[in-house]
Amino acid sequence: MGVVQAGIIPRTEILGEPDRYVKAGSNVVLRCIVRGALEPPTFIMWYHGAEQLAADSRRHRTQLDPNLPEASGEGQSTIGSLIIESAKKRDTGNYTCSPSNSPSATVTLNIINGESSASAVTSSAATTRAYALSILALLLSVILIGVGHRT
Repeated sequence: MGVVQAGIIPRTEILGEPDRYVKAGSNVVLRCIVRGALEPPTFIMWYHGAEQLAADSRRHRTQLDPNLPEASGEGQSTIGSLIIESAKKRDTGNYTCSPSNSPSATVTLNIINGESSASAVTSSAATTRAYALSILALLLSVILIGVGHRT
């Protein structure tokens, strides 16, 4: 791990949602940002599952942009990008960026065939979210009723 100053812990995140849904044939760009490191990482490795990805191949490539100023004006950040050309179903899975001087970050990429798959995924996610909110509302009601009976 790189240089770490007391009280400063480098942070790593892959920009965007933790679960991505992309139409087959689309180009995909995953951006890994490292913040709070005293020095930029010397490299950012990318993995698809447990397989380390080469920096440059026919289907994907990587790019490293070190020493970008933070929007907040506090320090520098580094962005490492993974560009997947014409995504295929076999590109579905977990992608992890692993900087040389900070923790790793992971996202899940789902390659879908056509708009019907995308709408099914969106509909399923909306149903799951609505169900979770209903359960939360029920739990809060039970808690409030319990508190009301104590007073």
